Amino acid sequence: MSVATGLAACALASALFGSMFVPVKKCQSGDGIFVQWIMSIAILLVGLVVYASQGFPEFEPVAMLGGFFWALGNATAVPIMNTIGIGMGMLVWGTTNCVAGWAAGRFGLFGINATVPERPILNYFGLILVVVGGFLFSLIRPIETTPSERSPLMSAPDDDLADDAESDESDIVVPRGGAVPTTHADPGNQKRMVAITISLVAGLFYGITFVPVIYIQDHPELYPTAPKTGLGFVFSHYMGIFTTASVLMVIYLAISRNNPFASARLIGPSLTAGSMWGIAQSAWFVANDNLSQAVSFPIISMVPGVIAALWSVLYFSHYGSRQSSIASLRRDTTFP
Repeated sequence: MSVATGLAACALASALFGSMFVPVKKCQSGDGIFVQWIMSIAILLVGLVVYASQGFPEFEPVAMLGGFFWALGNATAVPIMNTIGIGMGMLVWGTTNCVAGWAAGRFGLFGINATVPERPILNYFGLILVVVGGFLFSLIRPIETTPSERSPLMSAPDDDLADDAESDESDIVVPRGGAVPTTHADPGNQKRMVAITISLVAGLFYGITFVPVIYIQDHPELYPTAPKTGLGFVFSHYMGIFTTASVLMVIYLAISRNNPFASARLIGPSLTAGSMWGIAQSAWFVANDNLSQAVSFPIISMVPGVIAALWSVLYFSHYGSRQSSIASLRRDTTFP
């Protein structure tokens, strides 16, 4: 075990987690089910690469449960971001993600071994600051984005805009209702509170995503042939994500009567987001092996939210002018 390796893995995971939704946020992403399914394809491909690098260790079906939990939480990510913004969404769900993951590792919930930090007082104090910081940031009200901010990242040159205007609309499959879900329109208080509540629930699913893997690692007598390192479980974990996302996609197709919200322009950004997530999650497995879950979770759960908030302020301008936004960011994200 190496603390330096663990911290480096935390830094890599935080940077990628905090930036992964930026490409998707620039597109009309609808309800997010199609986005998640495309992401899951990229995630599985990353998992295959990691699987091969580890010498194709034994597949563990129990580890798929972690992917199941993550996919359920992530199915709500795009609607949440479209309602309260990428920065606020990640900070709010990051709060419950942090608390759930920390509690599972610290107190040994769900049958895993408890990990007691060397300085429990500082550990508790840091957790309190994380929760307070997430609460304060949830009080910020985002502003409505302009149509230009909702355009895809890779836009055509000015002289091609007229030619592409028609194709931009034609490559979007819209549900039968006929309305294209808008991105980040000014939500009412009720919608905003619903989005925050769903964010908190999603964070709980994110927080227990590692529990099945850690349970296997803590019970070698039950799983004698299981991989010895976290990276050995990556493919099983990612297969759970792909399977769950595919099932959700089939259910979505049935409910929408084969009229999902889908766009060809979402494929590239979604594959990019999925690849970034797959690499980041692999780094998180490395961090858990070197730092323990009780240490890695507070770092990787909240730092991505701060990075996403910086994207919101400096790139998307979700919270007003950059000057006032930076002041708000300093005031409300100091704690995480």
